[in-house]
Amino acid sequence: MNKNQIILGIIIGIIIPIVILWLVKLYHFSHLSYLLFLKTGFLTGTLSPWLKIATLFNLIPFFGFVNKNRLKSGRGVVFATLLYGLVIVYFTLM
Repeated sequence: MNKNQIILGIIIGIIIPIVILWLVKLYHFSHLSYLLFLKTGFLTGTLSPWLKIATLFNLIPFFGFVNKNRLKSGRGVVFATLLYGLVIVYFTLM
């Protein structure tokens, strides 16, 4: 499998914020299940600040791909970050 694919970057760009949100839940909201944490955050709109921080961690794979000259994978990470940005805008305007 070629490691310079847009789909690889999209998958990595989607998974990293999910893992970061899980870590936030683990350390700050350990009394909640992960699904309850996400559901409550979506319903109350309080997930947006945590999602902003989690999305910042997409910079790590993005710069890693750019430094290794895997620009297509870097584009995938940027696309996934833009998708998260739309979710953040939705919660901000909600």
